Amino acid sequence: MARGETTVSEALVLRVIPFGETSQVVHLATPEHGLVAALAKGALRPGSEVEGGLTPFAQGTAWWKPPTRRDDAEGLVLLSRFRQRDAWRGLGTLLARYRAACYVLELARLWMKPALPQPTLYRAAVTALRALAGAPEELAGAWVVWFEARAAAAAGHRPALETCPGCGAPLKGALLFSPAAGGVTHAACAKEAPTRRLTSSGFAALTRLYTQRLNEFAAHPPSPAEVRLLRALHDLWIPWQLERRPHALDHLPR
Repeated sequence: MARGETTVSEALVLRVIPFGETSQVVHLATPEHGLVAALAKGALRPGSEVEGGLTPFAQGTAWWKPPTRRDDAEGLVLLSRFRQRDAWRGLGTLLARYRAACYVLELARLWMKPALPQPTLYRAAVTALRALAGAPEELAGAWVVWFEARAAAAAGHRPALETCPGCGAPLKGALLFSPAAGGVTHAACAKEAPTRRLTSSGFAALTRLYTQRLNEFAAHPPSPAEVRLLRALHDLWIPWQLERRPHALDHLPR
């Protein structure tokens, strides 16, 4: 980006940190620029171009430019304007929706990288928030596992589901889900904990989650029992791939 050049992009607000009395540091997810850390100077002042300050979940159009030499916000671009299109207001009407949505934001922030285009991850986050904003409480967990699967695949961490990563043979017989092995593996090929044994129905539910189209998933979401299984598998998979446990995992609807 040339000095002084303004970038305009669709953006989703992932995180907001107060900075001084009237400014904010914001983390934005964008489809073509990845994770953008920006300083919104004077965002809380009346008449601000960022509409009185930003809040997590806000989606819209962002304008930013590189900092000038006199700016002391090292590593941050300057957010000059934000025009909000949606704040997913339904997320605040049910605790299960809100907790699920917070996890979507945290996971998107952890897997999105600066200056790396990740449109698939961005679109998955927006789709999950839109679905959660109108979802009944009992479906919040289903949309969580849907987003986890799409986010993992977009970040290059889709578990092996077709052939055993240990021996390369087709998956059949006694199966385990093994993060260390790279996904679903034959029981004899999984050498390192943690693992979880998979029944044939559990393996089918996991495969369906990662291969279903969005309209198919919305029409036929996993059952509560399948959601519990898929959440247990992702509770192994996600922290293993990130090498840390997302804080919001501990507050998800079960």
